[in-house]
Amino acid sequence: SLEGAAFQKRLSLLGSTGSIGTQTLDIVDACPDNFVVDALSAGTNAKLMAEQVLKYKPKIASMATVEAAEELKSLLEGTGSELPTVLHGDEGILACSTIDS
Repeated sequence: SLEGAAFQKRLSLLGSTGSIGTQTLDIVDACPDNFVVDALSAGTNAKLMAEQVLKYKPKIASMATVEAAEELKSLLEGTGSELPTVLHGDEGILACSTIDS
């Protein structure tokens, strides 16, 4: 159990909308003081990614395709939340993997 542990890890999560990604975010939810989500990347599930972006407030959100990235931007506009940099494709994966936190 991480409860009561005194550490904080910064995460860049590739595949955040998939099975392992959502399970990883369940751990973040269970121990919110121990993790900061700096970047999220996903395939094409823009709806779930939008929910994750609003909840975890990453600096970067990346989708696999330009179409999915545009859908994500559309879903996030008007929410009143600070929006992350939204990228797509290889550029987005690279940015998520190398974010300077």
